[in-house]
Amino acid sequence: MSEKKPTPILVEHSQTCPVCGKRSYSAAGVHPQCAMKRADDARQKQRAALPPEPPRAPRQRSWDKKCPQCEALVHVRKKVCPCGYTWPVT
Repeated sequence: MSEKKPTPILVEHSQTCPVCGKRSYSAAGVHPQCAMKRADDARQKQRAALPPEPPRAPRQRSWDKKCPQCEALVHVRKKVCPCGYTWPVT
């Protein structure tokens, strides 16, 4: 197999991508993946300027129950919480 890449047919219509510097045959002159990278870079700079978000509390799932003493989420089948609280047997 040949490792050589094919030469473009329409050389006069090709443009250089301003992001990566390689030839681009798209109408805008920028590769789609390069346009996404450029947009992501701008968004990342905006997010870096914002203060960090506070951590969210863990969501209670259907197989968890909340300990009334320490409010920790414990599996439904557990009878004793790590804090020492024991659920009454029903």
